[in-house]
Amino acid sequence: MKKQEMANTSLKENRTHGTVQYPVALYEWNGENEWHVVPHWHEEMEWIYFQKGDFPVWINTKEYQVHAPAFICIHPEELHALILEKDGIESAVVFPVDILCFERYDAAEAKVLGPLAEGKLRMPVLCQSGDAAFEELSACYKEIEQMLRQMKEQKNMFYLNIKAKMLELIAVAYKHDLLTRQVREGREEAGTVENLKKVLQYIGEHYSSPIRLSELAELVNMNEQYFCRYFKKNIGKTITEYINVIRVEKAATALAETEDKIIDIASACGFDNTGYFIRRFKKEKGMTPSEYRKKSK
Repeated sequence: MKKQEMANTSLKENRTHGTVQYPVALYEWNGENEWHVVPHWHEEMEWIYFQKGDFPVWINTKEYQVHAPAFICIHPEELHALILEKDGIESAVVFPVDILCFERYDAAEAKVLGPLAEGKLRMPVLCQSGDAAFEELSACYKEIEQMLRQMKEQKNMFYLNIKAKMLELIAVAYKHDLLTRQVREGREEAGTVENLKKVLQYIGEHYSSPIRLSELAELVNMNEQYFCRYFKKNIGKTITEYINVIRVEKAATALAETEDKIIDIASACGFDNTGYFIRRFKKEKGMTPSEYRKKSK
């Protein structure tokens, strides 16, 4: 599955990663062009490995400048976004934490796996080259990645091997004292994340129609002027810029996956002026919609 498929979901993901029988999925990005993974969240944990390039990453209200090679952990329900830059190489493994838990209660379940699944224990957010645990974490991740790739291509049954290696990766973090107790977010930060989720959810559901600033401000009980500053501070884009990014990403998916006319795609994605759509698309993607479609086939 292409990274693009996951990146186009701009709100809470309600989908199965992998299969119902084995909900572990590998997503890979070998960037010929820059790609914006817009803010979204999901119930699963996500391990991201950056092999090459520099990547801005946002998790809840914090921004990280990640320099490859590096490993990042996104915890369940965390609002996150990143920019996959041209020529960058990155992959992600997405899975529900509770698939690693045991039915029989033991010390591993009590001290690590149970608290991790319940959100009481956390993996390290960022581990980079030079950090004490990085080489071991990196080696485990690469083996998981390789087995998932082989399972996808050859249908080989690596189920047990993959789970064993995932447990080993967690054990490496535990050995290096990188698992930390969850610190309850401050009321202000938690409120900010929930407000942003409300707004992003609304935009993700209504991007094909005109969206008024007053509607968004009312969702979070703010006046329009304050809301504009609040959104820009936390998302890094103005409301208009963000809505245009969402619309362009939706249009990019339609260009790659359908034969619909460009004028119809523009209209379906909320652009009432085709010329403006083409200019916005080229600004975001570095090429026209027609060029993008040819390259995607």
